[in-house]
Amino acid sequence: MTMVEGKGVVIDRSVDDVWRFMTDISNMSQWEENQADWKQTSEGPIDSGTTFQITSRPSIGRPFGWEMKTNLRITEFEPNRKFATEATSGFLEGTKISYLMEPVEGDKTRLSRVTEFRFHGLARLMRPFQAPLARRDGGVEISGVKRILESQPGRDGS
Repeated sequence: MTMVEGKGVVIDRSVDDVWRFMTDISNMSQWEENQADWKQTSEGPIDSGTTFQITSRPSIGRPFGWEMKTNLRITEFEPNRKFATEATSGFLEGTKISYLMEPVEGDKTRLSRVTEFRFHGLARLMRPFQAPLARRDGGVEISGVKRILESQPGRDGS
């Protein structure tokens, strides 16, 4: 397993606002780096065990028009604190991405992302490239959440 922990960002929004935005499936394609289309494949509200199929356009393959379908399962779901997804198919099956939220001074939120890679077969050849890509992609994602949320009025009108 290879673990990549990216830098966190502080978002001028409450943990509840960040949580609600990030766990709303209709928002995921706005901030998720691979510009994926998300489709929930299980019934009910999003929680631990919820499954999705995503069709993504990974940054490394975008110039070639590559798309990749991956099945995901939410493995951890702690409201206003953490959610994690794990790939249940594809060449990165078993890879887990966690999003961590913690309150900081003045009703702000520190958001960070941790990626735990599991490499199988030919995907092991990508191991040297994955850590820098994950660090960059994670930074793009959490910075995107910050940019989007801070450009919208908060619940208190700020």
